Amino acid sequence: MGTDLRLAYADIDEELFDADQIPMTSRDVRSVGEMLFDVDYLARQLLMDVGGDDAGTLLRSWPTMVAAAKDLWASLPGRRPGVDERDRPITSLSAHAATIEASLTGRTAWPGQGPTDPRVDQMTQTLLEAAALVRRYGSQVPHEQPDAHRDLEAARTRIMHGLYLTAHAVNVALHDNGRDRVNDVRGSGRRVQLAQHHSPYAVAPTGVWVDRMSGCENTARGYLTDRFAQALAGEAIRPVDDPGRLAQALATWDIQSHRALAHHIEPANVLLITRTQGLIAGASIVLVDAAATAGILVPSDRLVPAIAEAGRAWGNLASRWGDLAPSGARLEDPLARAAAEVRAAYRQITHATTTLATPQVIATRPGLPQATMATLRAIEAGSELAHVVAEKADAPNLVGPARALSRRAHNDVEAGLATPPTEGDVVWVSPADILAKRLVPLPQPVAEALRSAGDATTEACSTASAIATIHSPGGTVESGAVSGSAGWQARGKGIVQARSHTNEPRPATSSAPPRRHAR
Repeated sequence: MGTDLRLAYADIDEELFDADQIPMTSRDVRSVGEMLFDVDYLARQLLMDVGGDDAGTLLRSWPTMVAAAKDLWASLPGRRPGVDERDRPITSLSAHAATIEASLTGRTAWPGQGPTDPRVDQMTQTLLEAAALVRRYGSQVPHEQPDAHRDLEAARTRIMHGLYLTAHAVNVALHDNGRDRVNDVRGSGRRVQLAQHHSPYAVAPTGVWVDRMSGCENTARGYLTDRFAQALAGEAIRPVDDPGRLAQALATWDIQSHRALAHHIEPANVLLITRTQGLIAGASIVLVDAAATAGILVPSDRLVPAIAEAGRAWGNLASRWGDLAPSGARLEDPLARAAAEVRAAYRQITHATTTLATPQVIATRPGLPQATMATLRAIEAGSELAHVVAEKADAPNLVGPARALSRRAHNDVEAGLATPPTEGDVVWVSPADILAKRLVPLPQPVAEALRSAGDATTEACSTASAIATIHSPGGTVESGAVSGSAGWQARGKGIVQARSHTNEPRPATSSAPPRRHAR
């Protein structure tokens, strides 16, 4: 096991603005288990975010995701000779997805050919990377041992659960699309024939796709029934072997978020930034609680409430930027990768397999002092980032999907979050724009409330930053922190321990702390 001189915020003050000094991180340092957990996380986020406008892009993305999942499934070691009954569900899903892809190819009727969904594409890419990692190191897994066997079953279960959530999200989007169609027809004074199965909104042309996606969803659900909790209980527990990992992840995230905000404003990128900042706030509360339990931090009745308020502010701001992100909007790859590493680095400290660990358990983990310092530094840095994000509300030519902005404008006026028009009821977005699914400029109530939400986030983060500065523990992160495992430390661990990097020590040339750069 090597050592790696992990960077901390103090080490990148000068390099932050020098693109030549800190190259964008292209390698994924997550383990296979962390990748699978992130697919699950992204699928849950997708399920909460989908709308009718997403139905076509999601449907086009589904076959490719199933193909990537089958590739990973087939690469897992320990397959039985001949026909393995455990492979039947993924084989069935693959067959269904193949027919869907064939139907979509060259189709002129809805949804036709077009863009895919970047959120599903991100999950697909993660599954492909995990498969490549398993093929590289899978031969080292002692799959005949009970612990490894249970861990492999947990991996299959996570793959299938990600597919189940995604299939359900596609179905939700199809139903919402049908509902929007029905409402548009009714709004024009015409009559519509409602469907009699699944839901009344499974109307043409979405009804046939509801039937086919429901078959996929039922196949995945059948595999998970009476299996999910039991299988995940056998997942191998990853020890905290990299105390400096969170500091590295948060520092890289700070760089990539600033780089993304310095370019042309993409609401999808701002949405990811605000959501990740909210996640940082929530995870920081967990670490602060554990650090107080361990005696690392002096208990405070001001720190946790301040961080919680900052997290709520980031969440509110994220929901508003989410309205501006059109269906099919692409994320910057370095930003998405940095966000995924932040999630994985926090989970290594805060979770025990599938659940959040108790403060008493987290307090015993060797990486807690470094993680606490890193997360408080991130809270401090969040104040400056909030100012940058708030400025983007004044960017010229901001646009968003007509239907989402219409709903938000009316809701903001009714909730008293925007100045009501003196002329009474106003149609903020024309029905023609909504029907044509155009991108339209921000209505006055939306723009006003977006600026107010940005100002509120800035204020909440400034308060949290000031309090975090007071309560930060003294000292600095140890430069000789133990790094992650080299390659795949298979013995005594399981499939989820595969990692795609090897860290080697870099000796210092003097007694002064060495300069460190993002890798």
